[in-house]
Parts: sequence; structure tokens; C-alpha cells
Amino acid sequence: MTNTVATRNAVPKGVTILFGITAVVITVTLALGSTVCATDASASCPNWPGCYVGRLTPMDATQPWVEFIHRVISASVGIFAVASVIVGIVYRRADRLLVALPIVALLGALTSGIFGMMTIKWGINAVEASFDLLAAIISMGAMWRAFFVSRRPRSPWIWNGRTKLGVGAVVFLVVGHFFAIQVAGPGSLTRCMGWAMFVRGAGDGPLAGWVAQQAIAGIGMILAIVFLLARWGRRNGWDILCAVLIVIEIVAGILIAVNGSNHGLGTLHAVPAVLILCLTMTATMRSARG
Repeated sequence: MTNTVATRNAVPKGVTILFGITAVVITVTLALGSTVCATDASASCPNWPGCYVGRLTPMDATQPWVEFIHRVISASVGIFAVASVIVGIVYRRADRLLVALPIVALLGALTSGIFGMMTIKWGINAVEASFDLLAAIISMGAMWRAFFVSRRPRSPWIWNGRTKLGVGAVVFLVVGHFFAIQVAGPGSLTRCMGWAMFVRGAGDGPLAGWVAQQAIAGIGMILAIVFLLARWGRRNGWDILCAVLIVIEIVAGILIAVNGSNHGLGTLHAVPAVLILCLTMTATMRSARG
């Protein structure tokens, strides 16, 4: 018992704080990327890494600044991720996951960053865009897992009913987001992480693929709601926030279906989509600790 306590206390609080900051920055980057997509802001900064040729910062317009801020925060992810890897190596004896998970997060962030640069300079196809998003999601999940491991090193992953529900929700949501880009038309909100569920955008197709993607995403959302209800007896503030975001997501989707999309509604759908996935991931990790 003494050895177990000593092992769990072997990771200083500062390490947990660093991992938490890195995970938050990755999550914010993902949310901003989805906002850039929903507002068609990426084309407003046509150069890389500066916004324009011969000019680093954007002009006084909203869209270029959204894209530029996204780039700046994305660049900071690499700094925090490298620092997390170095710290993880120092405290690897407490738990090898303290090294492995930050490395996965760093590789995912670098991969997503390379795809982002390619998007601006040459453009990327739907398959490449899907793997860009997948790399960013894996980076986010790995870093949040590292955060929880640093709090309780070598704690076993407990496969209880809630954990299985959470993992199922995460898998279906991630697959739904991945294939949404495959069936999206150019300029359609479907290509963004905050896609309008059951709203067929211009150019989306083929129909069978679109229906399959919507079904997968719908199952993911249903599982996320069921998982949240299963946790409600042990809920905390993050679970309540997730419930609020799900309501906002559904309402925004209905408004888009009825009135069509605009930049405000697109953003209102995009940011909650990212945060719902993140909170479902982290809630699953908490459930897996017993």
C-alpha cells in the first residue's frame, strides 16, 4: 500500500498542470479550426505562415484574424507538446504512459500542422483533410489521457458499463466526423467538424454515403446522451456543461435545417461539436478510474 501511494505521488503537480494546459491548447486549436471551416476563414489568409505575402498579420477583418489566431495557437501546441514529452521522459518511471501519450499527442499535432500548411499552399483532397482532422482528435485524446495518468499513475483502466458506453460514443463520433469530410461538398457545412446533422449541404454526396455518415454520427450522439444520463448520478460541472452543449448543438442544427446556415450558426454548431467530443472523452477517462 505504501509503495502504491508513493508511486502515485511521484509525479509533481506541476507536471499535471503542464499536461492539462497542453490538452486545453490542443482542444482550443481544434475548436478554432472548426470555426475557421464554418466561417470559410481559411481562404482569407492566403499565405503561410504569414497571412499575406510580405505581411505577417491580417488586415482589419474578422475572417483573416480568426484564421491567423488559429495558426498562432496551433504553433504554440508544438512548444507545449515538446515540453510535455521532455517532462514525461523525466518522470517515466512513475508510468511509461507519461512518455508515450505526449509523444502521440506531439506527432498528431505535427501531422495536423503539416496538413494545415499544405491546405494553404497547395490545397488538400478530402482523404487528406479527413486524416488532418483525425490526427488532431488523436492528439487531443492522447494529451487528456496523459493528464489523467499524471494524476494517478499506473491506475488500471476499468471496463465498467459507463466506460463501454463512453468509448462507444467516442468511436462513433470520431468515425462520423472522419467520414463527414468524405461526403461533403465544397463549401458545405458537412466538411466541418460542426456539421449540421441531417441537413444535406450543397454538393454533398453520394446519397448512400451521406446517409451512412449521418447514421454513424447520429448513433454517436445518441450514445453520448445515454452515457451522460448513465453518469448523471455521479455528475459534476463538466457533465452539466456537456448537457448544455448538446442542447445548443441540437438547437443550432434545427435552426440551420429551418433557416439555412450562416457564419454565426455555423460557429454555434462547430464549437459545441468539438467540446462535446472532448467532454465525452474526458468523462470516459474519469469513468474508467472507477
